Amino acid sequence: MASPRSPEHSDHAAPAPTVTLGRLVLPVYLPVIAGTIGVALLIPVLPLYLTASGLSLGATSVVLAAVGLGAAIGSLPAGSLIARWGERRVLFGALATLAVGTALLGVTTAVLALVALRMSAGASGVALRLSRQTYIARRVPADRRGRAMAMIGGSFRLALLVGPLVGGLLADTVGFTATFVAAGVFTTIGLIPPLVAGPHHLPSRGGVEAVRQSGVIEGLRTHWRLLLLAGVVPLLVMTVREGRFVVLPLISDELGLSPTAVGAVITVGTAADLLLFPAAGYVMDRFGRLFAMLPAFSLIAVGLVLLGVAETTAAVIVSGAVIGVGNGLSSGTMLTFGSDLAPADATGPFLAGLAAMQDGGRIAGPLLVGLIGARAGLGAASIALAIVLVGATVWLVVFVGETGERGARPALASQRA
Repeated sequence: MASPRSPEHSDHAAPAPTVTLGRLVLPVYLPVIAGTIGVALLIPVLPLYLTASGLSLGATSVVLAAVGLGAAIGSLPAGSLIARWGERRVLFGALATLAVGTALLGVTTAVLALVALRMSAGASGVALRLSRQTYIARRVPADRRGRAMAMIGGSFRLALLVGPLVGGLLADTVGFTATFVAAGVFTTIGLIPPLVAGPHHLPSRGGVEAVRQSGVIEGLRTHWRLLLLAGVVPLLVMTVREGRFVVLPLISDELGLSPTAVGAVITVGTAADLLLFPAAGYVMDRFGRLFAMLPAFSLIAVGLVLLGVAETTAAVIVSGAVIGVGNGLSSGTMLTFGSDLAPADATGPFLAGLAAMQDGGRIAGPLLVGLIGARAGLGAASIALAIVLVGATVWLVVFVGETGERGARPALASQRA
């Protein structure tokens, strides 16, 4: 049975105006930037806070992986809430919950409490991402979708440029607890732009809502083969992306860098990352999705191998920059990948299911680093992440192929029809 729709999903929505990236700034990009800055502040801070509190590498990895567990658990409920309440209400709820959970991190060192807070952050983060991905999928045509999704990736990257550096500085000057509060405040600011835009800022594309939308369970049951085939790619890619956020600061710390210096190392990589996200969207729309993903994933893998053998601060900075260039070229690729493959009759449920698989990688990444790092060293863990990314690339090429309109395989096209 189809899920009830909110008023913002009316079948009688007015014909959508021409979609420009500027029209997406208030409802999509600014909330993402604000919410992500709050999260990014903690990238160099949280691992150091946990180890400074006396937690072992294994316990630290468990706490860091909890955000992925929360995201994986929260994906399907988030998809259901979007279908019932609409993208706008879910956006507000996600930002508010994320802000509170982040601010409270500094009041405890109990592992169970920290795990619960990180799980809450993971569930809120996936709801934020899904609400904005669904918003674009329902409003932006396929020939502009790559650029629109790449801008979401660029929004994440802009926040990642600012957040780690500010987080490291705050931790050095005002301490860990105040840094967590500051992260919550930044996240709260994300509530303002969509309020300014209003609920009907950009209506759905004509005809999109005329297709009957399946409920979450029905949609997943109908399209489970496509979901499993496609889901391996974001699962493995997210394993690597999340794992690098653990291995990079810990290798930097192992070399004796301060929290400020660790934040600066991450910022260098993110600066290279940020410069390239517009190119990623253009390449996806002009030449195809694979033309963006294959070079990007190759560079990330090379950077992780370099990081694994790094013995100096300069080598870590170079490794971070190479990873950043690769990640910049991959901006928005997983968001576009999912939106390309989402069936017309189950857009929200399919994206939620894909997000659940993708966020399984957020659990696997930190745990993989902790497991291999504890036994063979952090350098080996970094190289293992590179191997995982090579596996994701092979699966993408052999079993999925091009997902854009110009090159989609007939088998995939028939499954998502």
